[in-house]
Amino acid sequence: MTVTEVTDHTVDWRMGDPVSLSAMLIAGKKVAPDATLLLEQDHREAMAMFDAYDEQTDPAEKAAVVRRLCRALLRHMEIEEEIFYPAAAAATGRDDLTEHGRKEHGEAREIMLRIDNALGRGEPPDQDVHALRHAIEHHVTDEEDEMFPTVRKSGLDLAAVGRRLVARKVALLYRRSDGRVQDSGYDRLEKAMSETRDHARDLLIKGLRDIHAAIRQGEAMLQAQLPRLKRYPQMAERLQAHQQDKTAQLKRVEAVLDGLGHDRSSMKDMMMATAGDLATRMNATKDDEILKNSLAMFGMANFEIASYESLVILATAADQAEAAKLLQTSLSEERAMAAWLAENLRGVLLAHLEFRATGREDTG
Repeated sequence: MTVTEVTDHTVDWRMGDPVSLSAMLIAGKKVAPDATLLLEQDHREAMAMFDAYDEQTDPAEKAAVVRRLCRALLRHMEIEEEIFYPAAAAATGRDDLTEHGRKEHGEAREIMLRIDNALGRGEPPDQDVHALRHAIEHHVTDEEDEMFPTVRKSGLDLAAVGRRLVARKVALLYRRSDGRVQDSGYDRLEKAMSETRDHARDLLIKGLRDIHAAIRQGEAMLQAQLPRLKRYPQMAERLQAHQQDKTAQLKRVEAVLDGLGHDRSSMKDMMMATAGDLATRMNATKDDEILKNSLAMFGMANFEIASYESLVILATAADQAEAAKLLQTSLSEERAMAAWLAENLRGVLLAHLEFRATGREDTG
């Protein structure tokens, strides 16, 4: 039995499909992506899932993340080998590039089979997941630094190939339990896709201004709360690190807006920052301040996760590859923060109860 048969024959609807243009198609969006940008988007998503795996401590959650990762990688490899590699080899005359890619895919599949076997035995596959990450990072470098630039210079119609890739990827989501793919909607999906880059660009700009203001609000909340966490050193340390993330996120969003020729909304920034500062200071007057602020930060992190996921999709649809990469980095940071908060809320609650029981202040 192969890893494809073991891992990739059904869709785990609880986990959902990774953020991608195929998800947009299912939702009725019609796009014609650059094939290389679509594949780079898959690369970013894979790296984000590796990060999510590392952040988890619960064995069941780690297993769910790595199964989702393997399904995504197998679909990615299948559409590359079936559609992109033949088109790329024909356009560039470089069979060596695509054969090297197929070889690396084979090596990754062997590692994924070991992971699948370990999960089946109820054993943690951490070592093999680390090996898979190393293999995928090497493969991504080979493709993005050599193969994709060569293909872009070849004159290949990347939008036409991109349509085929997305349509095929959607079809693979509905792989039957016997391993066959139901292709009834394949041609319809490919023909239905049309250019929407301008619309995606407009929505991207609006979304970037919104997330810029949201980051300012998050910064204000952190700045107001950090001085009051002396009795919670672990949380203070993690929030200080996230404060640095926020600074970097602002710079990324501003860089993307500058590249698109647009400025951020100063008025919206000021209003959101004021709201964040005010909300945190109002909680400072309550005896459950730490709990209210922790919940607010958890909610804020998840709001920003949803925002960044949307922005990554829009940036890819608008052919803004570099923007998508920058935004994916910010998305990974917020996912990590949300995961940390979720795992530490219990400890914060217990510590707060202890301080209350002993009559001690738990802030300042």
